[in-house]
Amino acid sequence: MTDAILIIQTAFAGDLILTTPLIEEAAAMFPGAAIDMLCIPSTAPLLENHPQLRRCIVYDKKNGNPSLPTLMRILRKQRYSLCLSPHRSMRSALLARATQAPRRIAFDRSAAPWLFTETVRYEQGWHEVDRVRSLLHHGKQPESGRYRPRLFPSTQDRSASEALQQHVSGGAYVCIAPGSVWATKRWIEEGFVEVLRYFAATRTVFLLGGSEDRDLCEVIAQRAGIDILHGSTAEAAPDGSREGVSEGARGRIVNTAGDLGFLASAALIEGAGVLISNDSAPVHLASAMGTPVVEIYGATVPAYGFTPFGVPHRIVQREDLDCRPCAIHGGNECPIHTFACMKGLEARFVIEAAEELLNG
Repeated sequence: MTDAILIIQTAFAGDLILTTPLIEEAAAMFPGAAIDMLCIPSTAPLLENHPQLRRCIVYDKKNGNPSLPTLMRILRKQRYSLCLSPHRSMRSALLARATQAPRRIAFDRSAAPWLFTETVRYEQGWHEVDRVRSLLHHGKQPESGRYRPRLFPSTQDRSASEALQQHVSGGAYVCIAPGSVWATKRWIEEGFVEVLRYFAATRTVFLLGGSEDRDLCEVIAQRAGIDILHGSTAEAAPDGSREGVSEGARGRIVNTAGDLGFLASAALIEGAGVLISNDSAPVHLASAMGTPVVEIYGATVPAYGFTPFGVPHRIVQREDLDCRPCAIHGGNECPIHTFACMKGLEARFVIEAAEELLNG
């Protein structure tokens, strides 16, 4: 009998979102089992309100809080009967071993596969959702599409989104996420400026990102030359207009970067006609909320398995470069100092892809 399950995923936000189908499948396979997720502080808010999750165990691995020995003791006391570790680091393997769960399952690419009772093949050609789910299927490819990424914004999250949507003009709005943790995953500013200028001429465009993306979004918005609002101040005036928006303007730009949390951003993306994003977490927010996606690739490639899942989407990338891919996660600079994968990517291809999705 499986009484309690631990899932270890201490990677980035996108990785955690793509692990959510594992929560639901584990709940279906082991009815009544309590399911916990071990994750990092920055991603834990993504799992708020998840109906199949008992709790998040938050581990600040960067600052060692709690310390690794302390966390190992905490996990041992939980008496888990099953531990699943999509994350492949040595530290995750040690934490899995510390649970003393009778079944501990990971990928064969784990840094310490001998610390698990079972390993399954990491299938490079599969989507990450199917790879992660294969931990419960002895490495066999699971039935595709049965479980998809899902998030659960609160009433407060949805209220924050609705407040921003209240005065959308020009039909379905567009969300654009120009940031990424990795510099080589970020499309050039000039490209985003051109795309933003095109859509903001006739539609409302919301710029998304964390506080670290706020300045980037501001620069792109200013260069586009369209009226700019900010998510924290975009309140309606008594006459129904908004401060900073010129009379008769059909389109407008709202910079929400740093103002919305993950789940409020997810709620905003849910109502969009399309999300335009680099290969980064917002793509997976859109997958979780059922929104069409245009995903822009540079250093990485779709074959890694992190494309949009279960939603209409278009991939925009350079396919004529022998240097791609140059890294699994991206990097801080182009290894050959040309950045041709992004500098040579024309805005018209992104615009055409987004228009295709907007027009159904």
